[in-house]
Amino acid sequence: MMPSIETDSLIQNLSREAGPRRGLGGIRFGRLFAVTVALSLAAAFGMILFWIGVRPHLGQLVLETPFLFKIACTLSLAAAGIVLVHRAAVPGGIPPTLLALVPSGLLLVIGGLTDTSGLSIMGRNSGVSAPYCIGAILLASMPALVLVLGVLRTAAPTRPGLAGAITGLLAGALGATAYTIACVNDGRMFVAIWYPVAILIVACAGAAIGKRVLAW
Repeated sequence: MMPSIETDSLIQNLSREAGPRRGLGGIRFGRLFAVTVALSLAAAFGMILFWIGVRPHLGQLVLETPFLFKIACTLSLAAAGIVLVHRAAVPGGIPPTLLALVPSGLLLVIGGLTDTSGLSIMGRNSGVSAPYCIGAILLASMPALVLVLGVLRTAAPTRPGLAGAITGLLAGALGATAYTIACVNDGRMFVAIWYPVAILIVACAGAAIGKRVLAW
């Protein structure tokens, strides 16, 4: 057992030295990561605006409950993703924990259970179907997935698959945030089911890619 413990300790020490200092041009990982998240969100909005556009009367709807529910859910998931990615990138720090997802999870569950819109869960009577919603979020998430994985390569995640999955979670949440300006389905149950499904798909893709591109 002693050699194994010593080996694990050596890996952690090496990764601490490598991780935070490998940012491009000497930029610390945290600063580079923050810029990347901002660029990823801007790219997600750009994708939605280019391919779908803004839903009608958005300016009148932004302060109403349906839109506020969507944006609160997606931003809380994105915030959790930011925390988890940062933890996954710095070995020896606080390890990622799914507890960060509890607030957004509770918000989704409560919102879904209190949905009184009467809209179909599949979106049939809302003008947008579940597959269309999922596809739009996946499309908007791709730039963030590529950009954040690229930044993670400058760090030293010791669990590439997990780091990739968390990156996918963040990318999916950013893509879902951008999609809120185009989504015409105001059913909270629809949002509580299909937004997380789309984000989970991106997380699975991130896990599969992360195992390859984040290995060191």
